[in-house]
Amino acid sequence: MDIASASKNPGNEWQAAIPPWAEIDTVLFDMDGTLLDLHFDNRFWRELIPTEYALLHAHEPDLARQRLLAEMDRIRGQLQWYCLDYWVRFTGLDLLALKQRLVGHIAYQPHAVHVLDTLRLQGKRLVLVTNAHPQVLAFKHAHTGVTDHLDQVVSAHALNCAKEEPCFWDRLQTVERYEPGRTLLVDDNLVALSTARDAGVRHLRGMRYPDTRGAAMESAQFRLLESLAELLPDHVLHT
Repeated sequence: MDIASASKNPGNEWQAAIPPWAEIDTVLFDMDGTLLDLHFDNRFWRELIPTEYALLHAHEPDLARQRLLAEMDRIRGQLQWYCLDYWVRFTGLDLLALKQRLVGHIAYQPHAVHVLDTLRLQGKRLVLVTNAHPQVLAFKHAHTGVTDHLDQVVSAHALNCAKEEPCFWDRLQTVERYEPGRTLLVDDNLVALSTARDAGVRHLRGMRYPDTRGAAMESAQFRLLESLAELLPDHVLHT
């Protein structure tokens, strides 16, 4: 039995973890916090970068840290927030070199590879939609092979528009034609899910634990997956 027939009549779709696969042709997956564990990024941005930036400004470390955090808050959700070049200019740090220090923390979310490969075998078109800078995407791929499991990869930087912005979903159509009513987006970014919903994407799932070692996310608007395994029926997951 395939996933489409196994997930017929799932009841209230907002409540059901397993999407109605017979109604879905395209699956859009986020990368960090969805396919990959956000623990790496949280360690990098919340601990390593503030520490290194303060060390670079040793004469005023507390002020430097405050300045960095204020800038993060100012541009959060904008394309600049995700731009490696922007942060290299702002901090004066070699961010890619610093990422190497934490490379051991780069990991898939549980069940990610099995879910991707199963959906591909079922004929679903799998597209990575990420705000990650192309150099960061290449860095993550080099350590995980993540893009090998997808049919298409789209960086927000190629569209000059972050996923939190309505323009992303319009411009996505220029590089990856998809039918919003027959598309599923899986993303840990609640703002991106909301913007995609406004653009007509019908099927939406969030992530309860983007950082597998962090606190649980909550949402009154979107069904949050305990893990990606919830996308598949039990008998399909374990075959």
